[in-house]
Amino acid sequence: MTSFPGSPTMLAPDRPPPLQGYKLQQPTESDAVAALHRVFGAERAAERWGTACRAAGLVPGMVFGAPLLEQVVKALATQGGATATVARSIEIRMRTYARLASQATLMAGGQR
Repeated sequence: MTSFPGSPTMLAPDRPPPLQGYKLQQPTESDAVAALHRVFGAERAAERWGTACRAAGLVPGMVFGAPLLEQVVKALATQGGATATVARSIEIRMRTYARLASQATLMAGGQR
């Protein structure tokens, strides 16, 4: 279940298992909110996430999948300061996961 301060408890769709050989999982809304929470605390994290979701035309607690998460992370980055730094870290994690997943798919198909 995905839950964070200031939002209703939502059932998150299952995410793919960690990539074989890595412990890295596909980033989710919960991961992004948790990163904000570690920096700003519960109330300010929920506020910043909500602002970014609204700027991206989405609803907090309903950001499912990488494309939607990417939209919110881009909006989060526009808030500047430490919020932009958190957004950048989430973006790096998303790109890293995508790159590793792509490589794993190629390797599973016998290609390099």
